[in-house]
Amino acid sequence: SVAILGRARHLLTSFDARPGEVLIAAIDLRGRWHDPHPFWDASSALCHTEGAARLRDDLDLLPGIAEDGLSRAAKDISMAGLLGTALMLAECSGIGMTITLDDIPRPNDAPMERWLSAFPSYGYLLTARPEDAEAIMARFHGRGIAACVIGRCDSTQRLDVTWADEKETFWDLARTPLMGCAP
Repeated sequence: SVAILGRARHLLTSFDARPGEVLIAAIDLRGRWHDPHPFWDASSALCHTEGAARLRDDLDLLPGIAEDGLSRAAKDISMAGLLGTALMLAECSGIGMTITLDDIPRPNDAPMERWLSAFPSYGYLLTARPEDAEAIMARFHGRGIAACVIGRCDSTQRLDVTWADEKETFWDLARTPLMGCAP
């Protein structure tokens, strides 16, 4: 369980993604695998004072994005991997998404299948109005964190993926809910 104390003027929630928004993946690729596990670790090497400060500043990007009104919806990439996390975000917001796999930031030596199931120590999905995407990505890039538009939100209640010339439905929430958290 988690407890958070403090005051926030604006939040990034799992319930506020909207059709017409873009989906941005922001992932710190400066890390390594914890073989044989699916964990991408970009933070444990930062245990010294300088590294801890870097990580705090990296984490501060998110409330700044919320407070500046650039995004209302986000989710940290969890044990469900990137697609599972996107699916949870879509379900909670009552929307669908199309994700272009080729656009997902990933380490050069990471096979797509492994990367899609990875749990990065610093990885987030955010939705935003298309006109705000560049400003959001610039904040992550300024900290050395990879960030790209990887998809679009729609009203289909499906998570569709494209890779090269192929398109498939990964999950249809209208037919099979994932968590039962749809609005």
